[in-house]
Amino acid sequence: MIIYIYLLKRFLLGVFVSITVLVSIEIFFSFTAELKYLNHGNYDMLTIIKYTVLNLPKSIEIMYPYAILIGSMLSLGAMASDHEFIAMQAAGISVMKVMSIVIVQAFIISCIFYIISDSIVPEYSSQAEQKKNIALNKKIVFNKNGIWLKDKKSFIKIDEVYSDKNLKGITLYKYDSNNKLFSITYIKDATYKDKSWHLYEINETFVQNNPVKKDYNKYIKSREFIDRKLINIKTQKSTNLSLLNVIQNIQYLDTNGLDNSIQKKIFWEKIFKPISTVIMLFLSMPFIFGRHRTTNASKRLILGLFIGIGFFITTSILPNLGIVFGIIPFLNVLLPNIIFIILGRYLLDYHLEAGLR
Repeated sequence: MIIYIYLLKRFLLGVFVSITVLVSIEIFFSFTAELKYLNHGNYDMLTIIKYTVLNLPKSIEIMYPYAILIGSMLSLGAMASDHEFIAMQAAGISVMKVMSIVIVQAFIISCIFYIISDSIVPEYSSQAEQKKNIALNKKIVFNKNGIWLKDKKSFIKIDEVYSDKNLKGITLYKYDSNNKLFSITYIKDATYKDKSWHLYEINETFVQNNPVKKDYNKYIKSREFIDRKLINIKTQKSTNLSLLNVIQNIQYLDTNGLDNSIQKKIFWEKIFKPISTVIMLFLSMPFIFGRHRTTNASKRLILGLFIGIGFFITTSILPNLGIVFGIIPFLNVLLPNIIFIILGRYLLDYHLEAGLR
């Protein structure tokens, strides 16, 4: 038990130092990047500070796996350099046993971390984006043709999306039960507040009438207009969605007969996050316990950065390529992890032959 606690303390110390440094760098670059928008519209210094602070949980979540990787290489690598693990071996604790202890501890900590972050990050990140968009009067959709949605028997085109509560230039194509075009409605502006949609300047054309009939209303209040889930599915970043949101999105898309592959990919990425973090830690083990265990901290830091960059690029590209080729989202996310487990095992066996064994 003393060894367990000692390893946990050393591991957490390295992670804490790493995440503090990495998040500080992330905040600095994020803050300086926002300065180019200073005094555009209502985007003043106070709003930039609020935006940066609200994005702090997201920065911690992004940097967490890299902090685990680099922190373990620094703290456990220092222990290896000081021959502490050899002393543990003399006491009857093998290298594989030490590795197992560290990996299990990291997995438990990662599970707790991601459960907490999943309930915090989406809320604060969404608030940050909304404050920025409102201050800059900025659209969150930049496609010149707007976005297209399908809701039951209606196809919807939205020219400008400022948030899931503020839309402009909405065209609704409504179809009847025989899948024939029933009406075309153009709405200049739509705002959601007090649990209702407030629609302005509504022009509706009933194409099945003979002659064609047109109707105009300056203002309509409606509880049923566009489901905000649809807008969020199209516009929200994966970091702004909780696991519950993603499950609801998948169910909604299934109900409406729409493609849910992207949402399923996000779902499996969130499920595999603790495992992916532990795999990154596992990849660092050959360089901690193997022939490179006596290298200095700077070399271990560089090795950790290269491992992290390689893992990030691979796990970002392969799942997206899988969607393009029509592979099941579960396999898209699982495959990179399997590749790195095999690679980590090979490196571990190779390095330990010339290492502590």
